[in-house]
Amino acid sequence: MQVKFDIKYERSKLKVSKKIELQKIIDTELLFQQDPKTPKLELKNIICRRDKHKKSIRVIGNEGYRILISFRDDIAYFQDIMNHDKYDRLTKGC
Repeated sequence: MQVKFDIKYERSKLKVSKKIELQKIIDTELLFQQDPKTPKLELKNIICRRDKHKKSIRVIGNEGYRILISFRDDIAYFQDIMNHDKYDRLTKGC
């Protein structure tokens, strides 16, 4: 599966890397590219009216952060990385 990183995702990644190890985020990205359905990532469907193909994965080694991903055709677009509080707020009214 092809993976593309949104500009917003890259900015969020830099901001979040001040709180958690950047290597954990990179390891998560690599694992997703190798095996997107591995249970380690805890892939979750998000019920969203605006984007029916939105899902999220857990950052490996840090249960407090999730990565939002949208699937279109055979491409996974990494959209944002955030802590659980922000994740709950954004996905609640989606």
